[in-house]
Amino acid sequence: MRFDGNVYYHECEPYPDHELHQEWSDTARVLDEGGFTTCWLGEHHFWHKAYPVACPNPVLVGMHLASITKNLRMGQSACILPDHHPIRLAEDLATADNLTSGRLDVGIARGTNSSASIQFHRAADRRDSATNYRLFDETLDIMKKCWTHEAVQHKGEFYEFPVKGWSEDDPRIYKNDPEHYGPDGELIALGVMPKPFQKPYPPIWQAADSNSSYEYAARKGHAIIGVARSFEGTREAWNIYRDSASEASGQDLPLGVCANGQTLNVMRTFHVAETCEEAANDARHGINTFFDMATGLNPNWAREAFLAKGETLSDEDRNLDWFDFFQKYEMLFVGSPDFVAERIDKFRTELNCQHVTIWPNPGFVPYKKVRRGIELFAERVIPQFDNVSTAVAS
Repeated sequence: MRFDGNVYYHECEPYPDHELHQEWSDTARVLDEGGFTTCWLGEHHFWHKAYPVACPNPVLVGMHLASITKNLRMGQSACILPDHHPIRLAEDLATADNLTSGRLDVGIARGTNSSASIQFHRAADRRDSATNYRLFDETLDIMKKCWTHEAVQHKGEFYEFPVKGWSEDDPRIYKNDPEHYGPDGELIALGVMPKPFQKPYPPIWQAADSNSSYEYAARKGHAIIGVARSFEGTREAWNIYRDSASEASGQDLPLGVCANGQTLNVMRTFHVAETCEEAANDARHGINTFFDMATGLNPNWAREAFLAKGETLSDEDRNLDWFDFFQKYEMLFVGSPDFVAERIDKFRTELNCQHVTIWPNPGFVPYKKVRRGIELFAERVIPQFDNVSTAVAS
């Protein structure tokens, strides 16, 4: 199995920026030494009062972390595409891929329902979901063109490249370049550089949880990083992905596997201690605080949204705190090493899960404890999966 990690953001907790960034560097070294494959880094803007404190530029942070590690890949969970100019983001990611000699994974997302995205592009406003989705889709399309086309042209709803009206006067610039210039020097295509180190471009994962997003990703041919679905909700979404990807690719794909060989990625809030009781005592307050605030910022993020269509919330479910609710529906990797390994093994055996990311953000837990939890996972969980085969789920 593939195991990835993340850094500790101290969600909801005021924390010194420099100390936070130093902890991220230390965490990257721990992940690298522990045998993790990728460190995924979130992107957030403007939200103050300590929620959240993920970086505004995961590509930049990832470049630093790559420079101080040997094997660890860097990914974004995720680049919020509507917040970025597509050519600039394509250039930045391709540059990072070259500077790391291909140690880059690309994570993409539409963004959360907050005040952030509209500050970068009016069409990015998540309150107009249909427009936001079209902008997201067009941005991704342009990025792929930048990575794969020597002469980039695009005309869409939100962007047109090259912008009309630019011509070169000196024929020495354009006369031997018909791909990019017309006979009179008009700019007709862009030469975007560099091209990625990985061909045709780095692996793409879309951070999302809705069934429609799984279907979209399947038809686009890239994978998903799934965070907020119950175990049965994950099964439901993965079945939708498999059916859509099989139809789009003309292949009979197994559960959890993409047509290009990528694997669907289960990311879970994580904390490991020596005992389940200790882990729960550490993590409960922070997880409750985070999701109380998160659901307030995003009113669509209600408890029903985490579940499969066949699951029904009971009165007891509605009265559980967030920690107990998520533990009941197998949405946390919080407990002893053996408890967490058992929970992961259920994903492996029933869903053909081959790819797990730990999100070590219990909240209000000292960094030393979070760091030790990652070490315990590397020492006592990962080895349990070294010699097991992944079942092909039907």
